Amino acid sequence: MAHPCRLCGSDLLPSPVIRLEGMPPAAQYYPREEEFAGDRGITLAVRQCSGCGLVQLDREPVGYFREVITAASLSEKARSSRLERMRRFVALFGLGGKSVLEVGCGQGAMLEVLEQSGLRATGIEAGAGSVSLGRAAGRNVVPGYVGEVEALPGAPFDAFVSLNYLEHLPEPGGIIRKIHSLTGPGAAGYVTVPNLEYLLATKCFYEFVADHLCYFTRATLTHAFESNGFDVVACETVNEDNDIEVLVQKRAPLDVARQYGEVEALIGDLRRIVAERRSRGEKVAVWGAGHRTLALLALGGLGEIAFVVDSAKFKQGLFTPVLHLEIAAPERLKADRVDLVLVMVPGLYPREVTETLARMDVGAEVAVLRGNKVEFLPEFRRAR
Repeated sequence: MAHPCRLCGSDLLPSPVIRLEGMPPAAQYYPREEEFAGDRGITLAVRQCSGCGLVQLDREPVGYFREVITAASLSEKARSSRLERMRRFVALFGLGGKSVLEVGCGQGAMLEVLEQSGLRATGIEAGAGSVSLGRAAGRNVVPGYVGEVEALPGAPFDAFVSLNYLEHLPEPGGIIRKIHSLTGPGAAGYVTVPNLEYLLATKCFYEFVADHLCYFTRATLTHAFESNGFDVVACETVNEDNDIEVLVQKRAPLDVARQYGEVEALIGDLRRIVAERRSRGEKVAVWGAGHRTLALLALGGLGEIAFVVDSAKFKQGLFTPVLHLEIAAPERLKADRVDLVLVMVPGLYPREVTETLARMDVGAEVAVLRGNKVEFLPEFRRAR
């Protein structure tokens, strides 16, 4: 039975994208002579998610998937290129002097580049040998696999970096959520992964490998981060289109509490208007029995409204929730004259309602709710 999608949990499409027979069982598998008899290769079934579209292998990860296995040092050309990109990353997000976590750092050669770009760098690495070598070189390498640690020294970090690591991991969404928990508000991230679109365009199907469980496009990589708490700031191909580079920023939680004061101010205005009219013995009606108006009337406790008008026949003869104000047809304004009509309908409807009121000649003043402001219409003003 097919494995569910590693990113979103949806079913994989029933037919493989491609099935490769006799493939090496791992990129780091180099059999000894005595192992030849048992080395017959494996089958790689490459599948696609029916939901998010992520292309992935339907198999268990290699035994060393947590570890970064790469060259111990960077070539001068690679170092220069990465330093230039890290400096741009630091400048874009204003990270000078801030802390950064490299997720899957190997022996930590990249940590020196991050330090040189103006960051305070920590790396996490699952390979014990790489951790020892990195620490011996004076690099700040912490042992562990990011998917399994509960906490890290230095957390929460201001930024994170992950270079061609995410594609190795069996649960990329879970790893992104873990990174989210290890970083602070507004944290920025720089991530690269191999580019599936390049593999397909060049027809290099032999680049499917047992070590790489996930094969990202710009769309699926964007989805991976945006569905797990980050906003994608930029996403492009690099390294002659072989890789995808994505810049992300931790999404701030929605905060409307500070903005609710505008609604409270509107409620105060409505209460004042109704109270002033009532003190003069005048009656106020509201036109509109839509859900927004009903909520605003209830929030404001505007029980002194005479009645509510709505042109929808199925609402007429019923009552508003909470306050139990009668909902009447527009003709009620002629039979039971009022002194002020508050028009509280959305979108294009206020103009239609005010034109109707003008034709009806109800003899009342009219005010329209626009946004969160009450606007009295001068053409309906009465002499006092």
